[in-house]
Amino acid sequence: MSKQIMTKNTAIEKLKSGSLGIAVLCLIAAGCNAAFAVARLITAAHDIADTINRYMVYRSCISFVISVVIMVIAAVMFFRISKDGIPFTAKNVRSVRIIGILFLLNAVIPSVTAAGFIGTAKGVGGMVNPSALVEGLLFLFIAHIIRYGAMLQQESDETL
Repeated sequence: MSKQIMTKNTAIEKLKSGSLGIAVLCLIAAGCNAAFAVARLITAAHDIADTINRYMVYRSCISFVISVVIMVIAAVMFFRISKDGIPFTAKNVRSVRIIGILFLLNAVIPSVTAAGFIGTAKGVGGMVNPSALVEGLLFLFIAHIIRYGAMLQQESDETL
């Protein structure tokens, strides 16, 4: 079994092409989420007489909008990586941190905002999305990893 050694240029080219593909997928996902939010509002507009259904429609639409913003930020970040071939930059740290914060907001804001739209309903306003909390914390931790990588990248660039 022979090990194939990847050169730096090969790794950068793979990173560039893969990042471009991911950026396009993020934009497609953003478009789908936007379409889902609009479709959810249109189809549910006639059938949201009771408070719980109205709450669920508003909550899902708000969550879809936050997801669109997350996907657009991710697409911009991946387009930047596909252009430069460098994932460890201060801009990417900032993008990943913003994505993490948006996930944290997505855990709470849709429920609170939807409850505000319909007025307070028993037990409705207190729902928190636990998976969005974990995703937010995960992205915030990944931002620290990318920041460390950016520091190492800067040290490497300065020594050459």
